[in-house]
Amino acid sequence: MPRSKGSSDYVTVQIPKELVDMIDMILAEHKGGYRSRTEFVADAVRRRIEDLLKS
Repeated sequence: MPRSKGSSDYVTVQIPKELVDMIDMILAEHKGGYRSRTEFVADAVRRRIEDLLKS
């Protein structure tokens, strides 16, 4: 049976405050079209995984 998209489909990770501040600056300047930290981080991780899987 397919699982619905719920809280059990997510985990929490910690990143340095310096990176969070940089993400917040990007969001405040509306760069990249991101609407939230979560969206930004998910996209960054996805892109990095794709890069690593190509090599």
